Amino acid sequence: MKRALVLLCAALLLLAAAKKAPRFNASLPTVGTRFGTLPLGKGRAQTEAACYACHSADLLLQQRLTEKQWTAAVEKMIRWGAEVKDADKPVVIAYLAKNFGPENKFVPRKTRPIGY
Repeated sequence: MKRALVLLCAALLLLAAAKKAPRFNASLPTVGTRFGTLPLGKGRAQTEAACYACHSADLLLQQRLTEKQWTAAVEKMIRWGAEVKDADKPVVIAYLAKNFGPENKFVPRKTRPIGY
């Protein structure tokens, strides 16, 4: 009896939550949709090789880091397992700082959760 009451309460809570679920514009792309590619330039190939194993271009496109911040980010990613040759590290950092520095004008696109 107690178990049935708990299941009934859980079902009612789920129904109440479902009724309050936000509505999303069905024309919006779902979260996880890939939109961008990295801009052309010296260091693009090395950056793609270093970053694409874990990140899409979209993650890089939205950044606005200084060269010092990119250096720290790249060094952190290397400690976490990113494969960057020592000779490629300054090229990757320069590419990222040039294209995704504080002046970056990226505007995120609206998305909707998967299933809506």
